[in-house]
Amino acid sequence: MDSLNCSNSTIELIGKITKGDIVVTMVTSCLSIGGAFAIFLTSGRKVYRGRSLSEPRKFLVYLTIADFFIALGFLYGAVHFLRDNSANYEVKDPGCIAQSFVTTMASLCSFWWTSIISFNFWWTYTCYANDNSIFGSINNSTRKSTWNVKIYVYHILSWIVPAIIIVTALSKGVLGADNSVGSGPWCWISANLSVKEQTIWMAVSGKGWEILMYFSCFGFYILLKFRQMWERSRQRKMQEQFGSTTPLIPRTRCNQQPPEHKLSFIFLWIVEIVLRISGTVRFIMTALRRHACISPPFYEHVDVILMHFQSFGDCAQAFCSFLIFCVFRRLFRYINNRNGNTNLSHEAS
Repeated sequence: MDSLNCSNSTIELIGKITKGDIVVTMVTSCLSIGGAFAIFLTSGRKVYRGRSLSEPRKFLVYLTIADFFIALGFLYGAVHFLRDNSANYEVKDPGCIAQSFVTTMASLCSFWWTSIISFNFWWTYTCYANDNSIFGSINNSTRKSTWNVKIYVYHILSWIVPAIIIVTALSKGVLGADNSVGSGPWCWISANLSVKEQTIWMAVSGKGWEILMYFSCFGFYILLKFRQMWERSRQRKMQEQFGSTTPLIPRTRCNQQPPEHKLSFIFLWIVEIVLRISGTVRFIMTALRRHACISPPFYEHVDVILMHFQSFGDCAQAFCSFLIFCVFRRLFRYINNRNGNTNLSHEAS
């Protein structure tokens, strides 16, 4: 069955955008831009005072850089949409293409950094907890070299890989006005493409990586919890065997602190999922409608509701990071202290 017969035309889809969606996008983007500057200022103040940033805090800064450009691009897209919301997607607007380039690139970087933060907590805890780790028997210079290689790999994955994807998309002319097919009041993948091509590029340039981020973050978190439970069980058995009440595994592996105290960083990926899930569901619904002709009677109503949430969520990452690490910093520190991490909680701030 032809997928074109399964979906409404893009002309009808653009009519779902309301001025309320545009205003929400603009306001949320401004809040995220302000929140990003606040994170930059607090981090810069620490460096200015001679205090080094912890590794997770550096990752937060990198993530916030990406989220800042997401908000900046969506703000431009909303203003552009407010000025000209016509459905003439056949005209290639340079401003629309540039906005799509910036926001798509930044979104991919944001997905990668969120996944890397989750992976790094699992890696750090595994390295910290494993008393037979290779890091326990090598010298400091080799250890630092290993960590430097890890950081280089992180930067390649988070900046170079998204750049390759988005430059390829730009060279193939797939960026442009999408008439809000799976997005809000901004530009993304051009509606000039066939339905199949547009769906593929939506997956390659964003939604596929977004879904991968959901599963990878959840997977690393589960692995982290299993590792924690295994280590606690192992500690209890060793304490019973040797009659000791103190931890028998040294706290110096890999020059890292155990990640339990960084509750705010662990919470970060959960917020990302909550903010992004409405757009992901819209993409899946649109793909099913276009290519499998699955279109329940409530599709239009649900799609509009999800688009309202997406107009807020896709722009709000930097603002929510600001709330977690600046506004509610003391709350997370209090929770950490109650969990018995009083001596370590200051690093998480």
